[in-house]
Amino acid sequence: METVTVIISEILGFLAIAWLLGFFVAWAIFRAIKLEYKNESEEYEENVNYLKNIIRNQEKEITKLTREVQALSNPQNSTKEFLKTQKKKQKKQKINDNKPKIKKEISNNEDEMLQVIKATLEKIN
Repeated sequence: METVTVIISEILGFLAIAWLLGFFVAWAIFRAIKLEYKNESEEYEENVNYLKNIIRNQEKEITKLTREVQALSNPQNSTKEFLKTQKKKQKKQKINDNKPKIKKEISNNEDEMLQVIKATLEKIN
């Protein structure tokens, strides 16, 4: 009878050890898989957010372009805000177009002034 209890206790001990080893091996394997899955899911979420931002920007651009097309096709029905922004853009464009001309005129005036000074110095000498 003692031998039977010793054998049963040894079998139960080996089963407990085998169960613990199996648990730790499974935990190690599934932990690595879980971390990999978590990293991939975070990467996919970042990609989705990036694509959502791109789509949002494209939608804004499309609405902007449709407003411009509507204003150009039928200026009487365009909104006042759009016309104001167009006028501001035109003013800025005119200012930007005039800036290089002013610089060229100044440089031309400086060249002319230098030539006049040289001519007067030559007359004096």
